[in-house]
Amino acid sequence: MELTQPSRLTFWRSVLLLSAILPYLAIWQLLGLASELDVVVLASKSWMGLLSLLGFGGLAALLTLTATCFRTRERILSFLEPPAQLRWLGYILLTVSLTGYTIVFASAFGRNLLGELGWVRTLVFWAFSLIGMFGLKLIKKNTPWLSSLLLVVLFQTSLNLLITQFSGITSYPFAMGWSETSRYYYPALFLSENIFGSRLPWPILHPSLHLLLTPPYLFDAPLWFHRFWQVLLRFSLMGLTAHILIWRLNVRERAFRWLFLIWMVLYFFQGPLYFHLAVPVILILWGYSRQDDRRTWIFLFLASVWSGLSRINWYPMPGILASVLFFLEVPFQGKNFWSYIRKPLLWVMTGFVIALVTQRVYITLSGIHDPGYFYTSLASNLLWYRLLPNASYSVGVLPAALVASFPMWIAIFLALRQRRVDFHSVRLGLTFAALSVLFVGGLIVSMKIGGGVDIHNLDAYLATLLIVSVYLVFRRYASENDNSLSPFKLPWGLAVLLIAVPAWFLIGANVALKTYDPARTESIVYQLQARVDAVNRQGGEILFITQRHLISMHMLEGVNMVPEYEREELMEMAMANNLDYLQVFRSDMESQRFTAIVVDPLSYRLLGKNYAFGEENNVWVRRVIKPILCNYQEDAIYPEDQIAVYTPQSGERHCPEK
Repeated sequence: MELTQPSRLTFWRSVLLLSAILPYLAIWQLLGLASELDVVVLASKSWMGLLSLLGFGGLAALLTLTATCFRTRERILSFLEPPAQLRWLGYILLTVSLTGYTIVFASAFGRNLLGELGWVRTLVFWAFSLIGMFGLKLIKKNTPWLSSLLLVVLFQTSLNLLITQFSGITSYPFAMGWSETSRYYYPALFLSENIFGSRLPWPILHPSLHLLLTPPYLFDAPLWFHRFWQVLLRFSLMGLTAHILIWRLNVRERAFRWLFLIWMVLYFFQGPLYFHLAVPVILILWGYSRQDDRRTWIFLFLASVWSGLSRINWYPMPGILASVLFFLEVPFQGKNFWSYIRKPLLWVMTGFVIALVTQRVYITLSGIHDPGYFYTSLASNLLWYRLLPNASYSVGVLPAALVASFPMWIAIFLALRQRRVDFHSVRLGLTFAALSVLFVGGLIVSMKIGGGVDIHNLDAYLATLLIVSVYLVFRRYASENDNSLSPFKLPWGLAVLLIAVPAWFLIGANVALKTYDPARTESIVYQLQARVDAVNRQGGEILFITQRHLISMHMLEGVNMVPEYEREELMEMAMANNLDYLQVFRSDMESQRFTAIVVDPLSYRLLGKNYAFGEENNVWVRRVIKPILCNYQEDAIYPEDQIAVYTPQSGERHCPEK
């Protein structure tokens, strides 16, 4: 594959145009922020100084761009390109560039004040990218300007991703985020007899995910290691997926292999592709063989078993992916249509059945009395408005999916246009049909309440799209005419899109350094332990809706584990409106079965569609919070840690006002 380069004039005009536009987009967002904060901009020297600086910067870029239209363009371009004698300065600029963006938005000012302003973030990222471009050019003067810029963007995005992911590794004892406690409690259920002293039902949600998160329990690891293990799995499985795809493509040049691997990891994270769902992709990429059907069937079986332990919408994925590889690697060459698709069709059907049977076996072994608990996603509401920009996801699922996949479709189009005779229309039609099914299926799943807040439910589509596009670009497909395949010429504009789009998705994350007072959190754990001891003395039960990892990791002792009503499971049943489950929950609340309930602070507040997660909030409020607050009262609260303890109301009970 060969990367084309823009002309010198085209490159600098493109850079100047973007540098002229971004400051004014940032000014627009800052003025909106000032209005929200009730800041009188004209009366604030700091605000006026910042806006003036941005305005003059955009104007300078615009004037320079205009100057390139006249005879002075060579003088202007020479001014923009610094001499290459300052190699030492290049290392300084490159270091500042690669770390600067992350540092800005790791600060309280950047994170809390500017963190939600997308154009401001883009401008800051662009500024540091230009700094790094100049730095790399000073170090490697023979590197083309565009290549320098793209390399800096690639490494800057990668370093920001690494830091933001690993910054969440901390010994802070309480859950950080809605579902973190679930991630560390559910894996313990597979070892419940050793950890809790009794056999507890296995997880209902995402068993394969929690199987991967089980190993730290084998040696009683502390919480910080559980957090480290999860991040390590993310990068390891994304990297392994990329590595095996590179192996299938037979990419040999070492430096390019590493750059390509880094880019693919960023691509997988933009969805993101959840790491437990990378496993069936890895198995099919590794195991599919055009020559050895037995090998293909073995790995299809393994991938389908894993998919059966994952998500319903992933049941057909191993068969579909194996079929797509077949369409790419096996030419049609005048075969009968049905004889050509017989094997792929059999893979899809068999893989689906294997996944379905695997789930039924798991349900039988799980100890869950009602199999319907595993199919709640089929009953939850569809929120079609979330296809478009909304309060829960400002981009909207459909626009985000189109943006994420647009560069890949351009690559497919250009690769086919250059070598259209290599593909029979049947192969193309079947490949595109598979992608269409995965795309539509991903959109439908994303519209489920609780699902449409990013594009992670389009993971199967995005992964398959990547595989198809790189097969075409690297000319690793089987040609219909057996001709030698000329290298693909990668247009520089497409290269920009391929790197810029994942960067755009990923630079929105902030460093999540958690600062806390160990003495304070230790005191809270001590108070919770005292509460557990008091309940035990009364012969009662204490329900931990949240913070169950405190029990599984033995930070709290003597808890008689109540397996029902863990928060993520409870939320799933509330979103699906599982009446049988919710009726039992209401009955337990009305009978005041529990002497104490540990949960996050509860507030009876209904929200509209113009609030993020409004529907999710409302089902939680109506079907979970209300039954609790009608029968229990707040007894202790630790708002900084999102923990509250509720005890039974005495006398006449009071429900929250609607």
